[in-house]
Parts: sequence; C-alpha cells; structure tokens
Amino acid sequence: MKTKRNQAFTLIELLVVITIIAILASLAVPAFTMVQTQGNQMKGVNNCKQIILSLKQFSKDNNSQYPDSVPNPQTGSIAQTANDAFRFMIQEQIVTDERIFGCPAGFNPDNNIGLPPNYAQALMPGENHWAMTGNQTDATFGNMPVVFENPTTLSWPPQWNADAAGQVQPGRTWPGGKIIIGRNDGSVAVEPLAGKKGIVGPKMMVGGLNLFTQASQGIPQRVLGVVLGNNMMNNNTQGTNGQGGPPAGFGAAPLGGGMPGGMPGAPPAPFNPGGAPGGAPGGAPGGAPGGLPPSTLGQ
Repeated sequence: MKTKRNQAFTLIELLVVITIIAILASLAVPAFTMVQTQGNQMKGVNNCKQIILSLKQFSKDNNSQYPDSVPNPQTGSIAQTANDAFRFMIQEQIVTDERIFGCPAGFNPDNNIGLPPNYAQALMPGENHWAMTGNQTDATFGNMPVVFENPTTLSWPPQWNADAAGQVQPGRTWPGGKIIIGRNDGSVAVEPLAGKKGIVGPKMMVGGLNLFTQASQGIPQRVLGVVLGNNMMNNNTQGTNGQGGPPAGFGAAPLGGGMPGGMPGAPPAPFNPGGAPGGAPGGAPGGAPGGLPPSTLGQ
C-alpha cells in the first residue's frame, strides 16, 4: 500500500534556503551600495562641470575674470564666499537653476531663487555644496583646481574630514577618502585624498607637491568657502593659510582661529584685482549677506 508523501519542507531544508538567501543578500548589498555611490558621484561630477562652464561663460563678458573678482552691481562689493560668487551668475542670468550647486549626499538648494534683479533667495545658507579658488581667470593654468567640494579648512591646500564620509556634514568626503575636483580646463574627476581617516588633504605627488600646490607653483591661493547656516561659514576661517576671520556679516571667530591642520601665517593681504593669473591671493572688500536662516539640507 502506497503512502502519500508529505509535501512540506523539513526544518533543515528551510534553514538551507534561508542561509542561501542571506548569503546572496550579503553579496548584493555592498554591490548595490557601490553602484549607488558611483551614480551619486557622477551626478556631482556633472554639476561641477556645469558650474565651471558657467564660470567660463561669465568670464567671456568680464575680461576673462570669474565672478569673485568682479564687483557685484547689486551689492557694490566683491564676493567673499562661493555662495556670493555663484549667486552673481544667477543675477546675470547665466545660471537659471540653482540645483547645479548641490551634490548628492551633500548640501542641496531648493531651486527657489527669488525675484530679479537680486535673486535674494538664491544660494541661501546650506544651499551650496561647492567651494572655489578665488582670484583666478579663464587664462589661469588649466590644471588649477577651481571648483571642488567644500572643505573643513580654507587653507591652501584645503583639507577635508574623511571621518564624515557619506554624511551631510561640512567637509565630508566620499567613502574611501575621495572628493570631486574640477580644474580650470573644465575637466572634473573624483580624486583620492592623502588618507581615509581624519582630517586629510590632497594626495602627495612626486616632489612633495599635490594637485593644489603644483598648479599654483607653491603660492598660496584664496579659497572661497560655502555659507552653511545662521551666521556660519564652513569652518569659520577665511584666507590663504587656514587663518583669519570670516567676512563681515558672519559674526564668527576672530583672527587666529583655525581648524585642525590649518597652517600658521599672517592674515590675507589686500585684494588685487589686477594681479596675474595664479598669483598671490588677498582679502576682498565688502561683506556677504549674513544672518539668514539655515536651510534644510537635502540628501
């Protein structure tokens, strides 16, 4: 007499199936994370390229100068931060969508730019992810880093916080200690830094130089940081050496306050708009709008 076979799985068979699913999941999650990170990096690279193209377009009508070196007719002053410089391009209607100044896993604008002619809502605190090297022109050396992800220090070379990788924090890096850097020739790439932990700068090259110092022939440059929130600029430092107070209107630390890794030195020299490309930097007159409420940071 035949007996009917029980069609249910045994406990051992269920455990085997569950184990196989767990193994497959453990292999798939890192791969998915890596693909997602690379996709976000490419979005950031594309945004950086658009910013550099916009700078080039601005320079065509302004004697090869970028917006940080040209007095803004709306404020009568020279840009003190990257937010100011980039807002100038919106006021000139070279840029019509402020979202190019954001980055996945970083600071992102809401695309509310306000009304002409001053577009006061454009690039408010927390709405710009990108810092820039000041006092450059369209004729500056092509390998000069001109637009890059916001650093923790405004020293030359800048530095970033590899411990905040993947987080929406000032100076954060991508996993593995990498950042996006755009050069004056329009090329943009994800570049490895000198380390994957702590406060790190650019990777050293043969001869003791790096991507930043090599392009500037050893001359420190002025770095324009991003405005993060209520009276706060990234790392509260301004100048060529990680030292110096923030521009008027930010109410941050006095001269001499620097973040870890800042190099000692004197306050920035007066701004010289007639200086040669890639030449010595300086401070800029005029203040930047401050006291604005912090914006919600996008992912």
